[in-house]
Amino acid sequence: MDIIKINNISVSYGDNKVLKDFSMGIKKNGITAIIGPSGCGKSTLLTSLNLMLEENGGSFTGEILFKDKNILSYPKNDIRRMIGMVFQKPTPFPISIYKNLTYAPVFYGIKDKEKLNEIVKNTLIKTGLYDEVRGNLNMLATKLSGGQQQRLCIARALTVEPDVLLLDEPCSALDIKNTANIEEMLLELSKEYTIVIVTHNLSQAKRISDYTAFILDGQLVEYDETEKLFTSPSDIRTKQYIEGVYG
Repeated sequence: MDIIKINNISVSYGDNKVLKDFSMGIKKNGITAIIGPSGCGKSTLLTSLNLMLEENGGSFTGEILFKDKNILSYPKNDIRRMIGMVFQKPTPFPISIYKNLTYAPVFYGIKDKEKLNEIVKNTLIKTGLYDEVRGNLNMLATKLSGGQQQRLCIARALTVEPDVLLLDEPCSALDIKNTANIEEMLLELSKEYTIVIVTHNLSQAKRISDYTAFILDGQLVEYDETEKLFTSPSDIRTKQYIEGVYG
């Protein structure tokens, strides 16, 4: 079942068309990886899915459906709650860990202290941070390590119980250990959430994703189960990219 359906969208920033007649479906739960060379439109695709694109001066034609309903028919705050996004560089708010994790729930109307405490604990457990920070929830979030900051940003996105989590190169600035922690966490989260991850790391895509989409020059070249796409791609351009001929 596709939780998101992208139907013939074209995305532009002014006169620069980044995605062209792009169509694909994103299946509910599991992990979908988006791969392709720099500048091919991967990040633009992500920001289209929760209307962050407009904040960056972009626009699109075509149709994006979320749960079979046009995303333009949702209030922006609702669509960004249901389709959360975590960026390449960790972006914790310069406030305490606790306030980072209660900011969105309070914004969306949760005031009960007990409920907020429960949200904080549950999201920290889900992201493997609970044992590391449980005694320091009032610590400034920006004092956490890079890997911890990234997991905190993912936890923050989860505090409003999204259906979909968009991740733009979440491990690009992390070392091997922290990358492994993030990947292990995402595999566990994928049992409960739909995850879409942009990654330049082809090994990462192979390790953790169920489906992979290969984008080139703003167009979808191939989209299939990850194992099939990497072992027997149907398009020569996919094969060449995987083998490192370009990109």
